[in-house]
Amino acid sequence: MRRKAYCAAAAIASALLFLSSCVTESLEELSRPYIQEGYRLSALDAAAVYEEGLENVESPSLYYNLAYSYLEAGDYDSAIQTAEKALEAFPEYLRFMYLRAYALRESHRYYSYGKALEDILAFDPGNEDIRTMLLEYYVAAGREEAAKETAMEMLLRNPGNTAALRLLREYSPFLSAIVPQEETQKEEERRLWTEPPVLFDILDVLDGRFSLPL
Repeated sequence: MRRKAYCAAAAIASALLFLSSCVTESLEELSRPYIQEGYRLSALDAAAVYEEGLENVESPSLYYNLAYSYLEAGDYDSAIQTAEKALEAFPEYLRFMYLRAYALRESHRYYSYGKALEDILAFDPGNEDIRTMLLEYYVAAGREEAAKETAMEMLLRNPGNTAALRLLREYSPFLSAIVPQEETQKEEERRLWTEPPVLFDILDVLDGRFSLPL
């Protein structure tokens, strides 16, 4: 009896998983005409197309391209609102958290930007790039204790983390004595998010060359 119940439950779970997959695929298929049209237009014209598409089909790629178009047009308020609405519909998609954080930073809302980075880490604690950006935010905001705590967490994960060593070297006479200045400068200089995330090309999505990341 138990075996029959288990098999029935497994069959139902498999069916639901299959149906969920089909729904996701159909959403992207329905989004295709709008994304193909918007891809050839300027930012605000494309945004109008994606808004029209969302009235008919609520898909992750339409939300993403709409938020990106607002970013490209410099309309950060609309980009933030779109990303937040997308997160309500698709809370498992980290990409919308990135978009929101990027728009907050570009609009100089630094407190909210820092909070957005903390939200990403709460969802994805292993994301060291975001942790580094949060460390930089704490330093810029003068939040010394939070910066030191974050740096120590980074060193526990990776004892050779140069961003954390560089910061702690400034705060700790001990580390300043044992960590040479040149040792903290070996990492190649690079800035994260010097450009917004890439725009979706629906052909890449449908051909399997690109998938919307969680």
